[in-house]
Amino acid sequence: MDEQVKSERSVERRFTLGGAALTLLELALIFGVFAAYGAWPVPDVNEQYYVGKAIHFWNHDWLGNDPFLNTPDSHWLFYAVFGLLSLVFKQNALVWVGRSVVWLATACAWLRLSRAFFPKRWIALLTAAAFAFYLESFHLAGEWIIGGIEGKGLAFPFVFWGLACFIEGKYNRAWILYGIGSAFHVLVGGWAVLASLIAWTLDSLRFADSVAAQTFFARLRARFAGLWRAARRTAPGLLLGGAVSLLGLVPALRLDLGATAAEIAESRRIYVFERLSHHLVASSLPWTFLVRFAALILCFVLAAVLASLLRRLLRLRDCEVSTRCFRLYAFVSAAILFACIGAAIDWGSKYLESVGTIEDHKSAAGLLRYYWYRLSDWAVPLGLVFASFQAIGLSIRLLRARFARGGSDAFSACAASLSCWLGAGFGAYWTVRHVFYNAAVRVARASAVDGLVPLPKPTEAASFTVAAAALGLALTLCLALAAWLVVRRARKENGNKETFAPVWILTGVCAWLCVVTSCAPCWRLASFVDLRGTKVIPRSAPPKESIADGWLDACHWCRDNTPEKAIFLVPRGCDSFKWEAKRAEAGSWKEIPQDAKSIVKWSRKMERFYANPGADPNSPLRWNQPLVGVFINKGRDLVVKEAEKFGYQYAIVETPPYVIATIPEALKRWKEFEKNDLVYQNDQFFVLKLIKDGEDAENDKTTN
Repeated sequence: MDEQVKSERSVERRFTLGGAALTLLELALIFGVFAAYGAWPVPDVNEQYYVGKAIHFWNHDWLGNDPFLNTPDSHWLFYAVFGLLSLVFKQNALVWVGRSVVWLATACAWLRLSRAFFPKRWIALLTAAAFAFYLESFHLAGEWIIGGIEGKGLAFPFVFWGLACFIEGKYNRAWILYGIGSAFHVLVGGWAVLASLIAWTLDSLRFADSVAAQTFFARLRARFAGLWRAARRTAPGLLLGGAVSLLGLVPALRLDLGATAAEIAESRRIYVFERLSHHLVASSLPWTFLVRFAALILCFVLAAVLASLLRRLLRLRDCEVSTRCFRLYAFVSAAILFACIGAAIDWGSKYLESVGTIEDHKSAAGLLRYYWYRLSDWAVPLGLVFASFQAIGLSIRLLRARFARGGSDAFSACAASLSCWLGAGFGAYWTVRHVFYNAAVRVARASAVDGLVPLPKPTEAASFTVAAAALGLALTLCLALAAWLVVRRARKENGNKETFAPVWILTGVCAWLCVVTSCAPCWRLASFVDLRGTKVIPRSAPPKESIADGWLDACHWCRDNTPEKAIFLVPRGCDSFKWEAKRAEAGSWKEIPQDAKSIVKWSRKMERFYANPGADPNSPLRWNQPLVGVFINKGRDLVVKEAEKFGYQYAIVETPPYVIATIPEALKRWKEFEKNDLVYQNDQFFVLKLIKDGEDAENDKTTN
């Protein structure tokens, strides 16, 4: 008997260990998906900003004279927690450790969130790939989750885990997890809390007890009484989560201390309309972004309606799955509502300015600065993925029931038709893509340096999804024809009058959803993995890949041949200078401070450093002029005076264009820089020393 018990326990232990091993494998694969999307060379777009602040938080001697690093910290908890690792790891290792921690934490949270809807194994892997694809390719205002290490990277795992608990009805846990996410990034967690509160209110009212025989007002009072009881039950978690979130909220509220009302208003205008309009102002976004995001919302609505209809056909209206879907759909709908409010503030303020009600629509900057589109950018793709996968699962479940009643012939015809269309469609697509992709790579490699190739464009993914949608339409029509022929033959032979219309409709829709939600993300992953086999530059390097090597060479020369306390001015758009040269910057367009006083000072410096003198303020040429062009337009005397005023000794400028040889005055001005200030040059960049120390000044006098 004892041996039998031991044997049963051994079998149970092996089963449990096997299940744990498979879960770990699934987790590792999700981690791999995120790594494929986010493993860009160091430093990534925002990493110099956040990682530099985190290093400086614990080591004030690291670039201690850099103006930006000495501004107040808005993401205090992130700098305090992540910055501790800087005491152990060097810069590049610090980034890779941070990325790995974030990707692993996000993978764990995503697995938990996906299991809240789909308990079966491996579904989370597919949903993760689909979510990453749609977030990257169809965002509205540039929100991203999988990428470099920064404050919101540590916030999202807690938000995802909190959303999983919220969907399951574990509200107290959800509020606490949201609070931790808000502590790392107050806007990421804060918007999730607001959307969840709306969804929680609707869910509580939906399930509140009311007596049908009572009057309308009596039922209304009963529902609100139920809402009050639900609020008392969830109040402890909400209060505790709110207390934890103060770690992120209080530093953000302290940013305006000491600033005047005029400085605060001016900083809001600068922040929203000059520096971050591509995230905060919908009217400044390309119309293609608006259209594609509207299409994404429409797809989410259609997938949610289809899933709801299928649940009704399967008589699953009152099950736990329906309740969880309601909570998720309410959450996503609240996110869409917030985006609409932000757009209404934006376009509404412009309308009020046009009719003379307000003097300037930019006065709405105080409201627009809260990132109204941040939540919808990731909530809509999440809702679309979960609704689509649920519709696929329910379609398969319904089709099995229908086929079990004599639809095997129709199933065979549909499966054969599906295979033919998939094979022909994807074969043609991959052939065309292979030809054009190789041609593009050949052109890029012929015109670039050391085999550098351009980064993939989101429009490529969007075009693939359009092709997949067209393929899905063809699939549906073909399946409809096949099913109709089978049903027609069955009626002639057997006199069977049962209609199979739902069979082919659901089969076609199911196939379409499979293509759009599974094949497109897998294609994107394949292209990213293929890209990793080539030489790719950091996305924070200069915009042109062909000058990246020259940029790195100039940075490394500055690191090895200039004093540690030297301060530089570098071209706008070259965001990796601190990282590569380990020297301070007088100011950087990318590194905008967060407090009101510093924002105003930063804006004035940007005007002096990078604005093209004499250009129209509304002209693209105002900011897009190379730094060497700005220097030539100003002349050496003015540039040296500005260097003395703003405290930088060195400048890195681009190689002057050949056209200056045809403009005598421009050539003369550039020769003055070359004669007096040039200390290093390569094919792409010049390093100028504008402020001489005592020894250099004496040498210049001796030479002259």
